[in-house]
Amino acid sequence: MTRAVVVGGSIAGLLAAAALAGAFDEVLVLERDRLGADEGFRPGVPQARHVHGMLLRGAQAVERLLPGMQEELRADGAAVVDMGEQLLVSNQGQVTPPQTLGLPLQLFSRNFLETRMRDRVKALPGVTVQDAMSVTGLCAAQDGGRITGVTALADGESDASAEVIDADLVVDASGRTSRAADWLGALGYPAPDEVVVDAGQSYVTAWLDRHDALSDTGGGVYEIGQNMAHGRGGVGVAIQGSQVQVLLFGRGADQPSTDPAEFRAQARRLGSATITALAEAVGPGTPIYTYAKLINRRRLYHRMPRWPERFVVVGDGLCMFNPVYGQGMTVAAMQAEDLRTGAAGLLRDPGRTRALQRRLARRTSVPWLLATAQDSRWTERPSLLSPFCDWLLERMVTRIAGSRQLHKAFLQILQLLRPTALANPRALYALLRPRPTHRTEGEPAERPFGGSSWRRDHTSGDQGSPERTVE
Repeated sequence: MTRAVVVGGSIAGLLAAAALAGAFDEVLVLERDRLGADEGFRPGVPQARHVHGMLLRGAQAVERLLPGMQEELRADGAAVVDMGEQLLVSNQGQVTPPQTLGLPLQLFSRNFLETRMRDRVKALPGVTVQDAMSVTGLCAAQDGGRITGVTALADGESDASAEVIDADLVVDASGRTSRAADWLGALGYPAPDEVVVDAGQSYVTAWLDRHDALSDTGGGVYEIGQNMAHGRGGVGVAIQGSQVQVLLFGRGADQPSTDPAEFRAQARRLGSATITALAEAVGPGTPIYTYAKLINRRRLYHRMPRWPERFVVVGDGLCMFNPVYGQGMTVAAMQAEDLRTGAAGLLRDPGRTRALQRRLARRTSVPWLLATAQDSRWTERPSLLSPFCDWLLERMVTRIAGSRQLHKAFLQILQLLRPTALANPRALYALLRPRPTHRTEGEPAERPFGGSSWRRDHTSGDQGSPERTVE
C-alpha cells in the first residue's frame, strides 16, 4: 500500500493530488482551513477575493489532469471567450480592435474554480481531502536523508496530540505560508537561498452585479497604458453568476483605496472609459477588498547542497509571483504535470527526488523572468533585462492593434503558451518595422499607441500623467 501526502488543499494541492492519484494507492490531502461546501472565503486564501486568471497554458494542463473540467465550469456559468474578441488590451482608453485569435479563455472567480476542482479531485479513486488539519513538521529516517511522513495536528488539539502520518512521498503545496524551509532546518538542512523582488504594489477589487460597460466585449478589459511609467493599471472582467470584478493596482502614491470615492477617482486616472464606468458603480455598499502582498519570491531549493528523498515543494511555496501577472495557478498546473510524469519513477527509485525538484524549479524560470524584469525596475537593483523588456513591451503594446500576428504573439507570451512567439516572421516584422515618416494633413507627427488602428474607448476619462536578494 503506497501513500502520498499533499500539504495544502488549494489549487496547487488539488492538482498535485490529481497528478498522483494514478501512481499511489492512497493520496491524502491535508488542509489547515475548514472547508465548506459553498464558495465562501476562508482565512488561508485571502487573495481569493480578487481577480484570478487561469492562463491558457494552465487551462490546458488542468484539462489533461481533470478531463472535462472546462465544460463543467462552462455549464455552471463560466463563459469561454476568445481573448482577441472579448478580453481587450487597453492603452489609456485606446483598445485593440476585436478580432478572433483562436485563444479561448475561461472567466471565473477563484472560489468558483476551487470548489468544483475539489469535488472532482475528491471523487478520484484513493484520494481523501481532510480539512482542519495542520502539518507541523516532517518525519525522516535517522540520517534525515529520506522523508517518511509528516506530523499533523487537528484543529483545536494540543501539540501533544499531534499524530504521525506515514508517507512514501510528501508534497508541500501549502503556498505563500509554506514552512518547508523550517521543517528542513529542523532536520539539519541549511536554509535555501531566496530572491525577492518587491515593486511595492497593492491592489483593490470591487465586486459588482453585471454592468453594461462590458456589453461591448462580453468578457473584460485590461488597462495597462500607465503600468510602465507609473506602475498602475486596472482590470474589469465579467465572471460567473452575472458578476463583475473591477481591480485597480498601483504603487507608492498610486496605491488604490477601498474608499469608494477615492476608488472612482483612481480609476478615472487610468484613462479607460470602461474601467471608469465600472468604477462609477462602486458605492458605500459595494464589497471591496484590498491585498498588499504583491511580491515575487523564489526559494532556490534546487541549489541546496543536499535534498531529502521523497519530498518536493510546488506552487507558491517554491516560487511566488506578483498576482498582477496571473501566473500562479498556471505554474502550479504545469508542475502537477511534472509530478504525474515523475511519480512512478520516485516509487521505483527515490533517488530521483532531487531531479524532480529541479524540474519543478525550471517550470518557474520563464514566468519569473516575465514578472521580475518588469517589477524590478521599481527597485534599487533593476534587472539588466529591464530596459530591454520595457522597450519590448511598449513596442508590442503600441503596435498590436495594427497586426493580428503581433497581437496573437503578445498574448501567447503572456499566457505562457509560446515564449518564442515573436519568432513568427509576420509578428517580428510588425514589431521591428520603422514607423511611417509621412503623414496626412492634420495628423500628428507620431500617432500615439500605434495610430488610428486603435479604437478609442467610447467615452473619455481623466488621464494621469526596491529588488531584494537574500542569499
